[in-house]
Amino acid sequence: MRRGNSKLEATGGVNPKTRLLADAAARFASRPSGFQSGFSLVEVTIAIGIAVVCLVALFGLSATGLNSNTAALEQTAAAGFARAIAADVFASGTNSISPIYGIPLASGSCAFYLAEDGSATAIDSGPDLSAPSRYRASVVMAAPTAGQRLATTARILITWPALADPSPGTPPKNFAGSLEILTALDRN
Repeated sequence: MRRGNSKLEATGGVNPKTRLLADAAARFASRPSGFQSGFSLVEVTIAIGIAVVCLVALFGLSATGLNSNTAALEQTAAAGFARAIAADVFASGTNSISPIYGIPLASGSCAFYLAEDGSATAIDSGPDLSAPSRYRASVVMAAPTAGQRLATTARILITWPALADPSPGTPPKNFAGSLEILTALDRN
């Protein structure tokens, strides 16, 4: 004799999974007619509030990213200009004035203004407002006293914007960004 499935016999010959599906269908059919599935107004309001908070944070981060990018570009350009000025001073050899920017190589200071492409717009006389000056370069040379075989030191300070401190005779104070390098020249 073959024995039957005890689970089917216990449920009256109906598979338990089929019975569960039938019960769920019967419950769904017996819902009140005014009941609708979906999201409530409170749930939608909370979801929109969360989305707004996330978007505000995202827009705030994009502004920070743009400011960081602008600062990095300014710093990179200033480093290039400082390197060009140092190369100009090195290329002067034993001359008393540098060949490109016309920097006097005796002890003392010199201020000049640079356009965005690195060309000098004015030297020691304040920025030329007809030319677009973006950076201010201040070069301080310290030569050794006569008879000493020491290096001549040069301090190169690039600040921006150029018009923050338009007086060339004073060190800049009101700048948004700066880059400073120190270098030594063997002019013996």
